[in-house]
Amino acid sequence: MKALGIVFSARKRGNGLNCVEYVLKKLVEYGFETEIVNAYDYEIKSCSHCTYECFSNELRGKDEKCPIRDDVSKIYRKMKESDVILLAIPTYGGKPASLYGAFIERAQGIIKDYEEFKSTILNKIIALIVIGNIQAGGDLTYHTVILDHYDCKYPPLSVLLQSREYGQGSIYGTLIENDKVRDRLDNLVDLIVKRWKTKR
Repeated sequence: MKALGIVFSARKRGNGLNCVEYVLKKLVEYGFETEIVNAYDYEIKSCSHCTYECFSNELRGKDEKCPIRDDVSKIYRKMKESDVILLAIPTYGGKPASLYGAFIERAQGIIKDYEEFKSTILNKIIALIVIGNIQAGGDLTYHTVILDHYDCKYPPLSVLLQSREYGQGSIYGTLIENDKVRDRLDNLVDLIVKRWKTKR
């Protein structure tokens, strides 16, 4: 059994990576093999400069590959090989980080059809860590990200972490140092493990 954490932050180390590392370390104690994908270290391009190759069968009656060359397909491959997928998404400008948006929109160019998407991604256990203050659009990001996963077989497990709630500034990346934050992440781990046992 494998748990994959994907962090969509624009910086190499911040709240997202710290929280994902914490959760995955706990999952190791339950026997999970773990891996982290830090989007900072990968090239993720948004949909652009194409002729809808992802819809080429409908448009032109033949299969065509997405012309964009980056690391998105590598990350989706890792997702397909995992049992649990943990996503950490910060809020930037009142919206989910653009790295996350670009990654999600590229799915249609990477995965052949809905049935493949359903069997290889949507049927996994998905957990979300959204980071952002409500005053800065954290709640909107939270709802957007949950709606992105509305079609999952198992409703995504999720937590919204607000730095202001813990008397911190989000830019410092120190949320994980707070006992209450760790308690909430411990609860997320418990829910992941419980769902894993139920799914088996």
